[in-house]
Amino acid sequence: MQRILKVGDLKYVLINLLGEGASCSVYKGFCLSDEDKKILAIKIYKLENKNHLEKEIYINSILPKEYFLSILSYGTGYIYLASTINNDDCDIQNKEEVYFKIEELCENGDLFEYIYNTKMGFPEEISAKIFVNILKLVKILHSKNFVHKDIKPENILIGNDFSLKLIDFGFSQEIDERNNNLIYSMEGTERYCPPETKKGYYKGYDGIKSDIFSLGVLLFVLTGKIFPFYLCSCSDKRYRLIMTKKYDLFWSSFKNYYFSDDFKDLINHLICHNPSDRFDICQIFQHPWIQKNCSDKDLDESCIFNEDVANEFKKRKQLWNSKDSLN
Repeated sequence: MQRILKVGDLKYVLINLLGEGASCSVYKGFCLSDEDKKILAIKIYKLENKNHLEKEIYINSILPKEYFLSILSYGTGYIYLASTINNDDCDIQNKEEVYFKIEELCENGDLFEYIYNTKMGFPEEISAKIFVNILKLVKILHSKNFVHKDIKPENILIGNDFSLKLIDFGFSQEIDERNNNLIYSMEGTERYCPPETKKGYYKGYDGIKSDIFSLGVLLFVLTGKIFPFYLCSCSDKRYRLIMTKKYDLFWSSFKNYYFSDDFKDLINHLICHNPSDRFDICQIFQHPWIQKNCSDKDLDESCIFNEDVANEFKKRKQLWNSKDSLN
């Protein structure tokens, strides 16, 4: 049976599920009346997640289109199952009303796939260039007085030109510098969340410093293909070393991995327990590890593309495609 999204007189064929998140499911699909059958990304939201959709629509509307995904359509429709995609409405059974959003499809997947499918972290000189481009996107979001709250490799898409796209603003929240950027909700992906979020529901915490922590975990995963710790808890041995600032012991626990001293120093300033000790984005840009691995062009805020990064993505994609063909 084929899943169909019907919106007014239009029918969208949902080809296959690309992924599922806390608030929506993402499908690859196309509009049946489109002669070219252009492949699209179709996000389906349950009715109770209307606020997530509305937030994403608003935030996307205030972000520069050249650096973020373009929304092609959104609204309400319903999904039904059909034995053929040309079934008439009178054949529709058990239809489900949903909210939807249709975006351009990034055929190259997300950043996590390029780590998981190849079982390799990125070399530090490439990792730095990828990280700088992610920093630029987060900086743009912060400049619009929003924090992301769910920064992770799965929320970094690889555009069709191999540039990076920051997505999924369903957990994002507005901040006010006059109120110390305080937010009070606890959503996010637990392994990327800083420790203060566990008490933040009633006490509040700095949303920008929270995003910085998530960026630090992302950078560690990007480079080492492993997490720096399991959870931000005193019961986690590695995180306990971070809490007590025993960074030498923390890094010695990764004896089978190589990380440069500058990389270690930057990570120490991103995932530290006390939010006030964490670098801000300007300090990250100025850090020796970034400066050593990135050219002036890489650091230019108008540039969100790097040819070396694109070539690395292409190489890795070919590698896991060749492995898939052998299996």
